[in-house]
Amino acid sequence: MAKYTRPLIAMFTLALVAACSSGNQPPAELPAPPADVPIEADADPTTADGIFTVAQAERGEALFRSTCSECHDSADWTETGFKGRWEEQSVYQLWYYVNERMPYDDPWSLSRQQTTDVLTYIFQLNGLPTGETELATDDDSIDDYWIAWGSSRP
Repeated sequence: MAKYTRPLIAMFTLALVAACSSGNQPPAELPAPPADVPIEADADPTTADGIFTVAQAERGEALFRSTCSECHDSADWTETGFKGRWEEQSVYQLWYYVNERMPYDDPWSLSRQQTTDVLTYIFQLNGLPTGETELATDDDSIDDYWIAWGSSRP
């Protein structure tokens, strides 16, 4: 969420409570956000921001072909159902899902780097842009991003 979304929700809630407790008076209009605050510029970073490199996705593809393709087709990761399930979720949630459950016959056997690399391959399959920096393997860095399958921000 943008850093100004929570204060706006709080202001709306206070205005609603005040309107409900003030009898028959019409509710006051909510103040507009300050015009000089660029809300979109402060939006949380997403996968549409180029959070992995080409080399990282290539390593992920090699791992996918050697390990994951025994059970999965690359098209499994670009289907509407898959994308809908993970849209607007934390990258860490998908990372953890893969790390915890794959491969089926040996869960938890992938290293943090392997899990991250195969995840970036999934991002590449979905047409997400690459960047100059690899997606890190630590929980805090992975959790900084939200999944947005579109290749650019609205």
